[in-house]
Amino acid sequence: MKQETIVMIVGAGPAGIATSACLNLLSITNIVLEREDCYASLWQKKAYDRLKLHLAKNFCQLPHMPFPLSAPTFVPKNMFVQYLKNYVLSF
Repeated sequence: MKQETIVMIVGAGPAGIATSACLNLLSITNIVLEREDCYASLWQKKAYDRLKLHLAKNFCQLPHMPFPLSAPTFVPKNMFVQYLKNYVLSF
C-alpha cells in the first residue's frame, strides 16, 4: 500500500511560503502552519512603514519570482509586502 507523505511547514514567513511554493511546484503536498492570522506577519503587522530591505533586491527575492526590474535596489516595506502577497497568490 502506498502511503502519502504530507510535509508540514511551521511558519508563514518568507522562508515558509518559499518552501511551500517550491514543494507545490514539485506536486508535494504540504501544509503551512502559522500562529498569526496572516503570512509574513512581522512584515505586515510589526515592521515600521519606513523600513526597507537592508540587502539588495536580488539577494532577497524568493524562488521562481524575481522582483520587477522597476523595483528599487532596496525595496521598501510596502512594496515587499505586496511582493509577498503576489507570491502567495501565484503559488
